[in-house]
Amino acid sequence: MRRTLSLFAAASLVGAGFAAAPAAAATTTGIDLQPENTQQTIDGFGYSAAFQRTHRLNLLSDEKKAEATELLLGDSGVDPSILRLGIGGQSTPPYDWMLSIQPTDPGGPEAEPNYQWDGYDNGQVWFAQAAEAAGVEYIYGNAWTAPGYMKTNNSPANGGTLCGLSGTTCASGDWTDAYADYLVAWADFYKQEGVDIDGIAFANEPDYTSTYESMRLTPAQAAEFTKTLGPVADAAGYDVLCCESFGWNQGKNYHSAILEDAEAAQWIDVLTAHSYASRSDTPFETDKSLWMSEWAASVAGLTQFNANWDGAPAAGSDGIRLVDHMMDSLTLGGATGYLWWLGVSQGGSGSLMVVDVENDTYTVGARLWGMAAFSRFVRPESVRFDAVHALADVKVAAFDNADGTRVVQLLNNGTTAVSTDIDLDRQPTAYLNDQTHHLEAVDGIATTADGVTALQLPARSLVTLVLEPDAPSGEGIPVEATVPESTEPGSLAMTVADFGEGVTLAEAANAGDRLRFEGGLPEVSVTDSRNADQAGAGGWAVSGQSSDFTAGDVVLGAEHLGWTPKVLDARPGVTAGASVSTTLGAGPGLADPASLASAGSEGRFGSTAMSADLFLEVPVDTTPGTYRGTVTVSLFPVD
Repeated sequence: MRRTLSLFAAASLVGAGFAAAPAAAATTTGIDLQPENTQQTIDGFGYSAAFQRTHRLNLLSDEKKAEATELLLGDSGVDPSILRLGIGGQSTPPYDWMLSIQPTDPGGPEAEPNYQWDGYDNGQVWFAQAAEAAGVEYIYGNAWTAPGYMKTNNSPANGGTLCGLSGTTCASGDWTDAYADYLVAWADFYKQEGVDIDGIAFANEPDYTSTYESMRLTPAQAAEFTKTLGPVADAAGYDVLCCESFGWNQGKNYHSAILEDAEAAQWIDVLTAHSYASRSDTPFETDKSLWMSEWAASVAGLTQFNANWDGAPAAGSDGIRLVDHMMDSLTLGGATGYLWWLGVSQGGSGSLMVVDVENDTYTVGARLWGMAAFSRFVRPESVRFDAVHALADVKVAAFDNADGTRVVQLLNNGTTAVSTDIDLDRQPTAYLNDQTHHLEAVDGIATTADGVTALQLPARSLVTLVLEPDAPSGEGIPVEATVPESTEPGSLAMTVADFGEGVTLAEAANAGDRLRFEGGLPEVSVTDSRNADQAGAGGWAVSGQSSDFTAGDVVLGAEHLGWTPKVLDARPGVTAGASVSTTLGAGPGLADPASLASAGSEGRFGSTAMSADLFLEVPVDTTPGTYRGTVTVSLFPVD
């Protein structure tokens, strides 16, 4: 006698070569979503904390600092996924300078380093710790310059080049190796403060000379130093980012120089460029992450902080201008990451927020809420896909998150409202940013009926549509199967922990000939209270079997799913089933029933918890899509 429990597992293959959702049917709506036409995978959104700006935030009272920090880092505010820190190069620490961890020459490039760590690092350590606690996924350090004694001009400011690179002549010698070690040491100091630094950028605007911290590098010199830093950073566990050029198109020269050098290319993880000298609205073909890593709208002539979404007269630093720039960077530039310049500052800054230490206050700009519309809802590993329309003054960007959430950003730059519709067949939540609304859920903007959503887009606004994923069959309700159904004393029963909307398998690694996705089976519990007459000399067994996985008309056979069972409260007489390899691992997969666990007469009593590590392995050329299947778990009494 047997009863079967159906467990639904949604395996979202979102990563290299995979779209986030199956193809949508053709529509005649004003905005046609085309999730089958996938574009870039998003790494995230964020801002910088450099030049002692978070030090000013730290001077607020505890109450005000906590409020402001929640807005900058928490899920009720920006909820960023990337944070950019500054690696100092100065020998003295007045405000707006960044003190180096080795402010004085230790005695030459071959001398023992004399690093000096204060645990504060220009006001960034406490903020980075808060970011780590808030779940910011990627934190990287960006050096504006090497210390002056390592450079041709012997100054941390006004350009100059790192000594030892081609084309330089320095009496002090070759500092390239020492600079690489210096950058890694900075990241290591953060590790001892409980902050995991993910990457290091060794230059900032290497094609621009400023009176503040700056260092010049040609594209060829950037590629040259990449080959020095790359192995050192990799051995320490850090990514390398390059090259934070002054303009987007100028950055392509640096990117090309690195990618055309096979040795340099292997060490670069993220290509970065700013958007000052040229706007980030043209693509650069690469399979690496590509970040617009700094831009701030002009605040020239402004003596006070501009908090407007769309001021009168319009200012270059209005919130709507940030969103317009972000939309172009994502849809035209193909950026996989977007970073505003400063999260917090003071005075007439173009930052997301300003603080007034003397009056213990802070002011939030509408720019913060424009950034939050993206950073809060469009999460790392989401995939942008095409959204086709012919609406004047409207820009659209559409994304599918790894958890199945669909997000559509609709920017109406026009001065009149726009009425249209979009092929969303379920009611989304509509969040509004305009002069009077700051990322607020507003009724009446999106209305779904008969499988189509009508839209009323206010003038000069950003509307963010958030559509939660479809619940799988079973509505995500825990299912229980009991054998036998009887009023006799004792029973054999199986329960499964609440698995919500399903099990999402995350991409773990590209193994060369296959992509591997991993996840966990929800906890399965067997409770056996049968007496000897009921059970005889037997015990019980639990097995599992998978259905095929499908994405539209495309089918992945059940043999592509394998598992490694485990008994969570092991005891004598209870045995976990053997690991089952997938067909790509020369195994049968779960196309046929396989043992999850079993118990003999001596181990069957009481409750036994079990689970399994699930892994889906598919060829690298598998058709893009979100593949879903079910795992059926069955309980058998054993005679």
